[in-house]
Formats: sequence, structure tokens, C-alpha cells
Amino acid sequence: MTLEEKITFYSREDAAAFQKYLREKGCPSRISVEHSFSGTPYFEGTIASILHLIELIGAREKDADLDELKSDLLTRRKTLEEFFASHKPGDSLTEATPSQLLAQAESIDAMGEDVQKQASDKFMNALMILGTLEDNELLEVSEENECYTLLDIKDPNELRVMYAYTDFSGVMEDDLKEAGVSSHIRTSSATEYIITAGAELLFVSDIEDLAELLDNMDVEDDEAARFVDAVFFKQALIARIHALVSEGKQSEAELLAAFDAPAFPLEGTDDVISYDISAEYLSGVVSDLRKQGVLSGKDGKIKSS
Repeated sequence: MTLEEKITFYSREDAAAFQKYLREKGCPSRISVEHSFSGTPYFEGTIASILHLIELIGAREKDADLDELKSDLLTRRKTLEEFFASHKPGDSLTEATPSQLLAQAESIDAMGEDVQKQASDKFMNALMILGTLEDNELLEVSEENECYTLLDIKDPNELRVMYAYTDFSGVMEDDLKEAGVSSHIRTSSATEYIITAGAELLFVSDIEDLAELLDNMDVEDDEAARFVDAVFFKQALIARIHALVSEGKQSEAELLAAFDAPAFPLEGTDDVISYDISAEYLSGVVSDLRKQGVLSGKDGKIKSS
């Protein structure tokens, strides 16, 4: 159906919860599961060896991107040196638990501009430190107690890091051997739970309620916003079709011609909305609205039910 709308979840539980919400609204839906598998090639080595690799490449040609990468590595090394200088094995990293980091991230937007960058830098440094420690097996993670324990102290130069192939240009096989850097292809699988909501959702959905529900589910912010917008825009389209039919437009051709207007007032707002839709799309919408009992009519005639 043309008026159906899809949304992708990354949690089976949240997908099931959303289906329950739709069912309670009297909206049928179906779910499909899609699996994907991909790999990304990286160069892997110690901080010292990656710095050496950058020097080897830089000796042949200047590259602003490599200069930026070198600066990033030096900053990472300095940050890790400061971290190790203030910690010892067995320390519990109480300020780096998932809930603490989430609270930090949520509070950044509420800060004034003068302290926002400082807070953002501190947050990103915390994520970098945790990731580096975990990649080097220097972290014991207790998910049950949400506790991170530092297992050992190391020279940051000896910590292993990975950078994508695309971060480097002009690298040669001999450079990798001399620097002691190896290739590492990191593969991963992903599972998506795609729910297709029936057109009924457009007639029973409260946009604010829908947005609030999705805000608390495992769905990407952009995807949730796209879905909510799509529902809202389709509701506006249906309302406009109903209004045009009520004004006497009795065929798809007449409706399509009417939509050529520059813009229409968007009901309930001070905004206007314009439509650029194809005859095929409009035909599908009209067909769906007939199935929903919103429109009726025979022999090409359209009328309100």
C-alpha cells in the first residue's frame, strides 16, 4: 500500500513493543528481519609505530591529512599519559560508566557556549580512553554492577590503535614492514527489524505521542524523526485530498492539477506546504483511501465517504 510507512529498529524487543503500540491503536503491521555483514580494513599498530609510519610517508610527500592524523595521535598519547599518571591498577573508573557518560552527553547541550567546548572535549577524551583501554585488554567490565576496573598501567607508546585505510595515502608495503604496522580487517554483523505500519496509523496517530514513544526506543534519532515527519506529512496530504474532493474535485486528474498550486496552508500551524507528487503516487494514495473507506465513487469518480 502506498500509505504504508516503514521504520527500522535495532532491538527485537523494541520492535515488538512498537508493534504492540500499533496493535493497541488498531493499526496492522508486519515485521521483517534483515541481516547484513560487512568488513572495514584498518592499519593496526602501536601509537609509536603508527607515528613512525606517518614519518616514513611524510618523508616522501607532504599531506595535510597525515599532519592532522599525527596531531590526533600525539594528543591521544598525551591524554593517555595524563590518565595513567593519575591512576593505578585496581582503580574503579566511577566517572566512566555508561550512565555517567550518558549524563555528561545530555548535559553538554544545556551548558553555555563558553564551557560547552571544554565539556565536549572532556567527554570525547573519556570515550577515547575507555576505547583504547578496552582494545588493549586493560579494562575489566562488570555490566551487572556497571563498573570498570583498570587492570594495568602501560606506556602509551606501546598501546595498540587502529586507523582506517582511508586515513592514509601514499603508504607502501615496505613502510608497513619497517614501521611494524599490520592490516586488520574488522568485520561485523548487524540485524535490523523493519516494521511496516499500515495506513491506519495515519488516522489514529498522535504525533507528539508517537515521537515520545520512539524517543525511548532503540531507533536512530534521524530514523525516528523521518518516520514521525512522514506520518505528519501524509496526514496533511490526506486532509488536503479530502478538502479538494469536498470542494468538487471528482477525478485524479483534477486532484493532480489542484496540487500544482504553489502552496497550501498547513492546518494547525502558521506554515504552508507544497506538493510535488506524481500521477502514479496519487493514484496509489486514492486507492488506499478507498480501502480505508475515506473515499468512494465508481467509474473514475471520487467522492467523500
